[in-house]
Amino acid sequence: MIKRKWIVAGVLAGMTGAVVWACGPDFPSQLLDHREATLRATPQNSFAFEVSHLLPPTDSLQADESNASPSQDDQAAMAKAQGLSPEQWATVVKLREADTGSKAYEDGKDLPADLRAYTAGAVDYAAAEMSCEGSDEAADKAQGDVCEPATDEAMDHAIASFEQVLALPPEQAKLRSVWAAYMLGRIHAARAHAHASEAEVFKRERDAAAKAFELARTRAVDGAADTQGLAVSSFGEEARLYLYSEGRLCGWSELWSDKETCGQALAPADLKRAITLYAAQAGHGSNSAVQSLAAIAANALADDELAVALIDAPVPQRLLVSYALAREGDEVTESSAGAAQAAKPNPRLLALVSAIEQRGLDQVAGADRLAALAYRLGRYDLAAKLADKASGPLASWVRAKLALQKGDLLAAAAAYAEAAKAFPKADDPKASIDVGNTKLLVGEQGVLALARGEYVEAMGHLYDAANATGGNGNVYDEDEGSGVGYGNDASYVAERVLNVDELKTFVDAHAPASPAPAPAHATSAAPEPYYGSPPLADNLRWLLARRLMRAGRYDEALGYFPVSGDRRFGEVDMRTKAREFVGAVRDSEHAWTDVGKAEARYAAAKIEREQGMELFGYEQGPDYTDIGGSFQGGSGHSADDLKQSFVTDGERQRFAGSGAKPDLRFHYRYLAADRATSAADLLPRRSQAFAAVLCQATGWMLEGPPDYSDHYQGYGEPVPTEPSERERKAGALYQRYVKQGPYVDWAANFGRDCEEPDFDKARAMQRHHYVVQAKHMVRRYWPLELGGLVLVAGGLVWGIRRRKNRKLPG
Repeated sequence: MIKRKWIVAGVLAGMTGAVVWACGPDFPSQLLDHREATLRATPQNSFAFEVSHLLPPTDSLQADESNASPSQDDQAAMAKAQGLSPEQWATVVKLREADTGSKAYEDGKDLPADLRAYTAGAVDYAAAEMSCEGSDEAADKAQGDVCEPATDEAMDHAIASFEQVLALPPEQAKLRSVWAAYMLGRIHAARAHAHASEAEVFKRERDAAAKAFELARTRAVDGAADTQGLAVSSFGEEARLYLYSEGRLCGWSELWSDKETCGQALAPADLKRAITLYAAQAGHGSNSAVQSLAAIAANALADDELAVALIDAPVPQRLLVSYALAREGDEVTESSAGAAQAAKPNPRLLALVSAIEQRGLDQVAGADRLAALAYRLGRYDLAAKLADKASGPLASWVRAKLALQKGDLLAAAAAYAEAAKAFPKADDPKASIDVGNTKLLVGEQGVLALARGEYVEAMGHLYDAANATGGNGNVYDEDEGSGVGYGNDASYVAERVLNVDELKTFVDAHAPASPAPAPAHATSAAPEPYYGSPPLADNLRWLLARRLMRAGRYDEALGYFPVSGDRRFGEVDMRTKAREFVGAVRDSEHAWTDVGKAEARYAAAKIEREQGMELFGYEQGPDYTDIGGSFQGGSGHSADDLKQSFVTDGERQRFAGSGAKPDLRFHYRYLAADRATSAADLLPRRSQAFAAVLCQATGWMLEGPPDYSDHYQGYGEPVPTEPSERERKAGALYQRYVKQGPYVDWAANFGRDCEEPDFDKARAMQRHHYVVQAKHMVRRYWPLELGGLVLVAGGLVWGIRRRKNRKLPG
């Protein structure tokens, strides 16, 4: 008994030594987390999408803002980047070492005429720049200006050479006419900057620069070489010519600064011209133009008078509305109690909308965008009028929001369906909704269908949104800055809202299995398939397989598990393990002996413990198969979550009925321990197998990590006064062993150091037990047994004699 007390102490010490897992994943944003906020959020495109669609291009010019450049040592790559042959590039490199442009021109006789003249101009231009040393060149460069040299002589020579290129017939100037026009624009822009305080000179040089930049674009459209993307860049260079106020350039940093007033002093006409040019540049794929437009819009919205002065032109008006939707939030103020925070519409945005409204709704550029902004500001009547004036998915989306605001779920569903039908085709330059929003809109359809009790329809919408996004939201995306994807919402409905038959029907119709990737070979360049990379359809099939296994529908489940060797699901051959489990369960019911049944039950319990996550785990709580069980939380919902609005009683009932039993982390460990306990019920109490089975079950309960919701002591929380269910179950298993089991050498570390059960010895012990029982019965009841034997013998003798008497003649 003393020995056993020490064992109990060891077991309890093992319980308290469980490892605390306090880390967690990047918790994703799920559409179903806050359904009212999801359904009532303002429809809006990203600012980048909006400004890139202000002026869709009518040509094939493309921006080139890549930071990557070929190595100077890679002559072939450098030649290609310059649009030249390797021989031409080698000659140009040599000519650039000349002291003057005239020397470079004289030595470049073998080059095409336009390349020869341009190279001469480039040499003089470089010489002119050298005279800038000692000036504030860094500041000029930060603004993108050409440095204004102390003397104009070299620059004049450069201008003459660039003009010589442009004087050639277009067919003879294909290599460098775009470059020459662009450089002329830069030079005149630099001179305008240097004389910004001299109105007449500034205007003359600005006009010359604008003309040169426009010519660069014209030559590029006509087919001249533009390997550096200078034509699109010229839009931005020209736009900056119109950002001067009182002899000062209002650069990017000044426009963003709250302390600068330079931007508010810009002439509205100049600002409109700059906005139009930047919009054209953004339409050609320029990210720098997007940033410039954001700075201009922020600056304009900070001054009500300036904003009103811009809205009479369609492109600036749409810019301000788009920026207001994407970047400008409501004002947050303290409530009257001084504690809670309350949001009210931004007064500047209200003023903007009112100003546009006063101009007349027939003058609105982008009525659907303004409708979205009016909706966000609570101007619902105006939003409805504007939405009725527009067509397309964004306008229908706004109508859906307005219907929800009135509580008309049926009308909202119809408007969502209308919006979905109006989705633009891929890469449509006139698209009114970006790709990310099409996925969000479909996801919102799913949220609304769930709120209307249309569970299968909700599954379809959320599954489509998740498929389009390609993620479940649990993986942190550095480019997006958050978890992306709607897979968690689809998984929640699949596992906790649909019943098993509804899910099976859905999977059969919408989620076909994809072929398992072939393993990569050492000689193959193909990447090795990795764990956690299956398509959504395959993952949904796996979820269904686990639900069927939990429901005891084993034969149906097998076909939905991943095929053997599919590395996307890890190393476990789930189909084989599932078959082994099913075979063990059936053997446990039909084996001839109790020990045979116990052995089969233990085999099933061991699979249930070791492959429980793969065969039985919940996709979300409480097991979190979606993240391999590494953390507790991050996806799915709880009963408390379902107390929010837009949740039906039917959903709550389905959620309650589909929960894990027990509803504890790694619930299958408890089921495995129960199954092992039932195996021990059939074993001889004094057998090693009995002790080993209970020891193994105890170990399964002792293994961490803890269940945070089951008497777990978190940071700053009081110490639990009662043991967790895991600890209680482990203690009960050990106490049973203490009361009924035999002493074994490894019992001192019970649950931590267990042998595998020896069922053959248990059989031998059981047979020995039967023999002992038989002998005991013989010894104890021998008088009765002897009397019975005499009676039987007497009966036989009497029967034989009677038979003989019947045969004698009468």
